[in-house]
Amino acid sequence: MKRGVIVVLCLLSVCWLTDAFSAYHHEGEIDSPQLLAAYEALAGTKLDHCATCHTGGEYVNSKDRLVSLGSCQWCHYSYGYEGTGNIIDTLNDYGKDYLVNGRDVDAVSAIAANDSDGDGYSNQDEIAALTYPGNAQDYPGLVTAPYRVYTKAQLEAMPTHTQFLLMNANRQTDEYTEYAGPTMQFLLGDAGAYPETTGITVFAPDGFSNYYPLVEDADPGLYHVLGEYPQSIWYYSEEADISLNPEDGWCDYSAPANAGRNDLDPIVVPDGLRMILAHTRDGVNMDPGVLTEDNKLDGEGPFRVVPPQKNPGPPDQRFTAENQEVGWPYDDNADHNAGSSIRSATIIRVEPLPEGTTDIDVLEAGWNYVDEGKIIVYGGIAGGDQCPIAMQKADGTLAMPCVDHLGTRYQAYFEPYENPQDTEGRYWRMSSVYYAAAGARNEICASTDAQANLHIPCMLLDGTQQEVTLMFYVNPEDPDSLYWNMSSGS
Repeated sequence: MKRGVIVVLCLLSVCWLTDAFSAYHHEGEIDSPQLLAAYEALAGTKLDHCATCHTGGEYVNSKDRLVSLGSCQWCHYSYGYEGTGNIIDTLNDYGKDYLVNGRDVDAVSAIAANDSDGDGYSNQDEIAALTYPGNAQDYPGLVTAPYRVYTKAQLEAMPTHTQFLLMNANRQTDEYTEYAGPTMQFLLGDAGAYPETTGITVFAPDGFSNYYPLVEDADPGLYHVLGEYPQSIWYYSEEADISLNPEDGWCDYSAPANAGRNDLDPIVVPDGLRMILAHTRDGVNMDPGVLTEDNKLDGEGPFRVVPPQKNPGPPDQRFTAENQEVGWPYDDNADHNAGSSIRSATIIRVEPLPEGTTDIDVLEAGWNYVDEGKIIVYGGIAGGDQCPIAMQKADGTLAMPCVDHLGTRYQAYFEPYENPQDTEGRYWRMSSVYYAAAGARNEICASTDAQANLHIPCMLLDGTQQEVTLMFYVNPEDPDSLYWNMSSGS
């Protein structure tokens, strides 16, 4: 499967250039003006995306494993980068209704009163509430998922992992270069990702997104968040070197870290190759991404998701090159990790979203985040700098990414406890506690007083956002553990 090229047609992806907040763009897109003509306020919101009309999907890979893909990846997989598949197979029910009703602004109006996804809400009511009219799991009444916003300074304060590696592309120039930034594993820990996290979906402001499973998957096109990747060797060929062969070459060896290496030398990376959120390349800040007049993303900063190759190999010729009579011709089965590397990343969604929550409104997390050097992490995390800063999970567990106790900050989890001495009360026992990760910069935390009573300024509890106070409780049945009971919530 070819990876890394934005599909030519993205039906109703809201991808036309209007202003700085119209964040999602694809080449050749023709349906966006129809939706925005009917609903002007959608520009830059979470509905300003392919997922409004496109659905995710599943397929069985060569290892007989079921692989789930989000809307962008599923469209790329089933429709194909050359547009040889059936685009209708990628549409959700709202997209299909739009198509059969004429695929124009009148079609958008004609299906406004329909309930395309069958969740009990009309399309127009869902759009007004900024929920997906083609996704029955997203509907009005859900609350925004917890989120944290990180600045470049905060990411730079985290432990930095530096790695030299091959970025092997399908159509662009291959590169041996050095990236540095926190590992994605560390970042998720800092954000308070839930233990049941399955993976992350990362978005760039041009609409491109990619899903990364948490643990290693047998599918060669899925790059994992946790753990190390195999070390590689340095492949060099004068034929491939674009500085020596500008006409037919395909690999850039100009990065300083290439100096002194010889063909087939091992590439040794201290602490191993890992998925990182890079903030520097070759020791300097990356050029911020911009959208060109051709509707293409140029640049890669301020942040780039960098997955190493799962199956290391040499840089192969470009897919588009006429001259394939070279030592390393294009290989469709090669590991083209550059195609799964999100440039100018501004959004990381931690999957799955907690029960009762919906996606954030991405209005503020588009091109302006590129300019401001910010990235947002949201979804299955225990809250952060903004309300809610703590959350009740589906099993009743309270998750708090930041608890300030006597000047020291912790990440803590509390499991529900049925107190036989007070069957009407609500109690929790601290089940686990950790020092807040180095680099954590929560502006708002839960806090304890001198009696260890716990005050949470804003918490998602029982499906609503509340200010909560938990009183420290000495449990005579278990004096060695720490308990709290609900004192107030509003």
